[in-house]
Amino acid sequence: MSELITDAMLTRLSEVGALPRGRDLYEGEGTDFYERLVGPDRAEIREMLALARLAAGPVLDLAAGSGRLTIPLVRSGKRVTAVDLSDDMLSHLRRALPEHSAVDCVVADMRDFELETRYELIIIGATSITLLDREGRSLLYANVQRHLAPGGVFAFTVAAGASAGSLALPVEQEITVAGPDGDEIYLFSQQVDADGTARLVNWVRASDLARGAVATVLTSRLQLLSRESLSTELVGAGFAQPAVSPVRTHQGDEILLLTTSWKGIVARADDHASA
Repeated sequence: MSELITDAMLTRLSEVGALPRGRDLYEGEGTDFYERLVGPDRAEIREMLALARLAAGPVLDLAAGSGRLTIPLVRSGKRVTAVDLSDDMLSHLRRALPEHSAVDCVVADMRDFELETRYELIIIGATSITLLDREGRSLLYANVQRHLAPGGVFAFTVAAGASAGSLALPVEQEITVAGPDGDEIYLFSQQVDADGTARLVNWVRASDLARGAVATVLTSRLQLLSRESLSTELVGAGFAQPAVSPVRTHQGDEILLLTTSWKGIVARADDHASA
């Protein structure tokens, strides 16, 4: 896990004499922090609900996490299959749901699972497609195709404009995150790979930056993707050229929603440039 800690974070910990302990953001204690960090974010919900109103039958929510999209969909009357690789993340969803809710939680990799149902709407929220590298996205597209009903819609989000640009820059800053006992200060660190294709992101509680302390560094590695490259990949994988629309956000972040459907024609790998 230490390979997922940024150079700047390692330097900062060394300067204060703290010992790093890397932990996946989406496992164990990381999930509590993640829920505090992104749980209040309402971006994408309006747009995904609008798509769900047009779809008959259940919705497949991939990388569903703690249910930021799943719960509003259920409240709107939809049945949802929530898939996530982390059972710890899904445990947050299970606790937040009323008893006998119309949700099926499935612990599985969004690149490789098999469900009997075919869905008229398959979604990925929170720009979570960036968790996958090029090979992983190719497997995802094939898996979506296997689970998409005829005429069904596949929809996901990606950062754009200035928001996408900020993801490709090194960052060291303090952020305030609401905690069970009040606000807490965390140090956020972002490091971009030399080839510019991915970024490492770290968070550590500021109070852990002390000599001799074991500082838990929450980590994730995310791909830097553009709407153009993803559109090219989708067409090459047999999907229609995606429709692109802006997502309304409350913090001014620029996010795009891509929606497409299966055409059943797979282009040759050399017909399209890959990201």
